[in-house]
Amino acid sequence: MNAKAEEPAPDPTAVVAIDGPSGAGKSTIAKAVAQQLGFQYLDTGAMYRAVTWHFLENRCSPDQLGTDRLAAEQTMRLGLASMELQLQVGGRVLVNGRDVTSHLRSQDVESRVSAVSALPFVRASMTQMQRAVAAAGPVVAEGRDMGSVVFPMARWKVYLTASAEERARRRKIDFDQRGRDVTYQQVLEEIVVRDRLDSTRQDAPLKQAHDAVLVDTTGLSTDAVVLCILQIVDRGGRPQRT
Repeated sequence: MNAKAEEPAPDPTAVVAIDGPSGAGKSTIAKAVAQQLGFQYLDTGAMYRAVTWHFLENRCSPDQLGTDRLAAEQTMRLGLASMELQLQVGGRVLVNGRDVTSHLRSQDVESRVSAVSALPFVRASMTQMQRAVAAAGPVVAEGRDMGSVVFPMARWKVYLTASAEERARRRKIDFDQRGRDVTYQQVLEEIVVRDRLDSTRQDAPLKQAHDAVLVDTTGLSTDAVVLCILQIVDRGGRPQRT
């Protein structure tokens, strides 16, 4: 998928919108749900991490620029305009033709993605791309504002959460498997900071949509959470594939 969209996309309804804080298991759950339903999986978090990586590579991340906010925004807008984002089948992410998938979970990206994703012009661009993808057929989309902002008319909305301690434990296991040397306490602190930044940003803050079903995954297996979401979808019927 070439994520550059030329025309404003409509607000699709054939969407399973899964929101929730960092470390709640959204990516793993959303992938499994999409596979079970035969829907496309839309990893919006990877999109924002790709933008963050691109900004870092081009020395235009918010913390790499000066204090002149107007000049900094102009530089970042130019950086975003120079970026061609492609999401491939299997979860690979390409930026300007380069496979950057392995870079998206680095500490440099993780520590800056909240600041980048809080930028209104970045969110507007990503929202347009996400709607363009979903307009082509049913999707399972996970992120932090899928049900509240990007797909307010989504047929199914889920808010996936877990305790901060449980999320830190899971994230620590993930980091260990990828060879990142970090303590549990450091991971927990990162989660707490990320929660605060995501929930207090001015544009599209992390929150549960009023019509989303709350699913607390603390102590639940992946299979149990997937089954719960499939039951939510089944109760509302399934759209026909296009």
